[in-house]
Amino acid sequence: MNVTGIEQGSYFLGRLSSVLGGRDLLPYLGELHASPLPRWFERIVADEPTFAKKRFASIWQLRFYRIWVYALVRDLRPAVFVETGVLHGMLSAFVLEAMRVNGHGRLISIDLPSYADTGPANVDGYQGTLPPGREPGWLVPDELRERWDLRLGPSLELLPGVLEETAGELDVFLHDSDHTHETMSGEFALAWPALNPGGALIADDSTDNTAFAELCERVGATPLLFPNPNESPHDEARAGLILKPRTA
Repeated sequence: MNVTGIEQGSYFLGRLSSVLGGRDLLPYLGELHASPLPRWFERIVADEPTFAKKRFASIWQLRFYRIWVYALVRDLRPAVFVETGVLHGMLSAFVLEAMRVNGHGRLISIDLPSYADTGPANVDGYQGTLPPGREPGWLVPDELRERWDLRLGPSLELLPGVLEETAGELDVFLHDSDHTHETMSGEFALAWPALNPGGALIADDSTDNTAFAELCERVGATPLLFPNPNESPHDEARAGLILKPRTA
């Protein structure tokens, strides 16, 4: 059977639903199809020569990773979502769009910029950089910036202060900064104790090293591992999700 990326993504959206107690997430997919988000992206990238794609005919062209994070935010309705790693800010925009629809929540993003003239800030081998003259999160539409707090600097330096400021409010933490064992394990050690019961911890590129697996073993959590299909299937596990138990 030829399974498309859309079918694969729908299957994993069902897996996420089961982890969240069986709540129906499909209406959130319908929301995204009607969302202004793709048109906002088209407006922003229209004059950016380094972005070859200027039109988005389907929400699936924007990657399943962002779709399921949107559904998670719509379902959990986090008071505070903290992410490390921003670069262009497309995932940030999906989180903020979910918060806009929720009418609730605040996103705090930490990023060590990878400027075009200085090169990648990460030491994990990832070569992505910002287009010349662009700042981190340049793809976040003006319409969504009201709930956004962007802070620039190394995650392990800034994260302790952010978690102290948001004590008792953190419902989702997402790692997507430097994918070294040192940075990932350091962020997890800080974020997991601060996460509210019932909250979610997400690790992008979760299999790049053993830090996420070690966290899961330490806290006794079975992760949900997602591939990253767009319109074509993709079988390699990439992002991982665990929920913090509501009771000890």
